[in-house]
Amino acid sequence: MDFASYYLELFEMLNQACKKIASGHYDQKDSERLFELAKRERYPSLLADLAESFGMMMVKVEAREFSLKQAVDELETTKAKLENRLQCNNQATKG
Repeated sequence: MDFASYYLELFEMLNQACKKIASGHYDQKDSERLFELAKRERYPSLLADLAESFGMMMVKVEAREFSLKQAVDELETTKAKLENRLQCNNQATKG
């Protein structure tokens, strides 16, 4: 494999991983591939820098999604409690 083909293959691997991450349909294998490409001692620095940047974005998006899910769960719990109290109050005023 020549030098140009090697670089193109590496950037295509990075591109495919980034596309999956952007679509929200990625798994542990995709994350591992991305962080593997971020190894500066093994891969060209430009590629490693890009892979590291996308990896950090992925981690931040995952953290944000987790935080949002917790907030939604908390809001749903609070809503259910409020609806229950309202129903109890309505029954108390009728009875």
